[in-house]
Amino acid sequence: MDTETVWRTSLEKVRPEIPEYMFASMIVPLQMLSLDNGTCTVGAPNSFTKDIVASRYAALLSEAVSDVLGRAATVVVTVVESADAPGADYASADSPRRDTGDGPGLIDPGNSGAQKRYTFENFVVGDSNKFAYHAALMVGEFPGQKFNPLFIYGGTGLGKTHLLLAIKDYAEKTPNIKVKYVQTSSFIDEFIATLTQKRDKASFDQKYINNKIVLFDDVQALSSTDATQDKFFDLFNLLYASNSHIVLSSDRPPSEIPRLSDRIRSRFEGGLRVDIMPPDLETRLAILKMKAHADGVEVPDDALRFIASKVKDNIRSLEGLLNRVVASAVLYRTRIDLEMVQDVLKDQVAETALSRVPPVELIQNTVSDYYKILNAELVGKSRSRPLVHARQVAMYLCREMTDATLISIGGRFGGRDHTTVLHSCRKVEGLIKTKRDTFEEVTELTNMINRSL
Repeated sequence: MDTETVWRTSLEKVRPEIPEYMFASMIVPLQMLSLDNGTCTVGAPNSFTKDIVASRYAALLSEAVSDVLGRAATVVVTVVESADAPGADYASADSPRRDTGDGPGLIDPGNSGAQKRYTFENFVVGDSNKFAYHAALMVGEFPGQKFNPLFIYGGTGLGKTHLLLAIKDYAEKTPNIKVKYVQTSSFIDEFIATLTQKRDKASFDQKYINNKIVLFDDVQALSSTDATQDKFFDLFNLLYASNSHIVLSSDRPPSEIPRLSDRIRSRFEGGLRVDIMPPDLETRLAILKMKAHADGVEVPDDALRFIASKVKDNIRSLEGLLNRVVASAVLYRTRIDLEMVQDVLKDQVAETALSRVPPVELIQNTVSDYYKILNAELVGKSRSRPLVHARQVAMYLCREMTDATLISIGGRFGGRDHTTVLHSCRKVEGLIKTKRDTFEEVTELTNMINRSL
């Protein structure tokens, strides 16, 4: 039996024992280099893959190779920089999910159920995010050992929060590993409350320093106050000194965060910085297929490709289009095919790099005119049902159609908290799928805004 057949047969033996996403990203790229006197040497494309395979799967692979050969064999992993890595480009998508924040899709980071849906298994991996995915997986696998701090940055809706929550999900499966995830804006709010209400500062610190991994989402919010930057700097140093792994996400690299102190910027730049770029067409197709599968709907490939052609820079917006198609099919009892999708999205022209992103003011003005209310009422404090509905729709459209963060959207609507914006988005998303009137309102407003660009 030639070495290639031995290796291929061995992989089929271990495949049921390894999570599919790990098999695709860690095992498939390996190459058998030699089989000599019971030593099977395999090449990994980088030290990252080598470390994980050697620590977790070498014994399993050795057993499989031994079974195939009929004699004892030991698998040894080495790094071969030029090794071909033909592994699957996409992680598996077997877990149903209903996302509600930073993409793919929407997620409520504070909801533990939503966190479980944000795993490495249902993160679609492509060329645009492969490095960030592997770095995040390395943190979950070996917290405190490499890439500390890990700084993940990229545009809105590209999967940063997904990776942070995937780290949390993965690491917490290891006994005695505690993980803390926090939106940076919530960190700021809690710290300010600690000061103003004279709470115990030591208790505040303990919430963070008792964890092996601490995940700070949207750290660009730190630029808002000097006091919180000072606190964050001290806490960062405590975590780092105790070998806690710090993972940070931002919509921009450290050098572009305004009003960030030089000493914090230096800390951010002292670890590994990885960016997530907009996905290519094939990755966007994989994302849509995964979501359609999770939602239990059948969408033909040509229809999915049409949807994928409409959005290039925001996964959340991409999935928003699919949500609209599915909602239309449910509400109007129509079959999903290319003609139906083209009709539903007829006014949604393809994005370009320099256009198709409406200003928040345009969305606010369009919504105000549509519901016949004043802009001051739209962003004001009134809790009357019609105004609340209009305000929630406007926030939802800002979240879906712009690159604005939850924090910045809240600021444009009377200084509301990011959790209020998130609640509004989730509320409207649910109404779109169950109420024909809301579906038609949002569709008409979206088309009006697009035609105004």
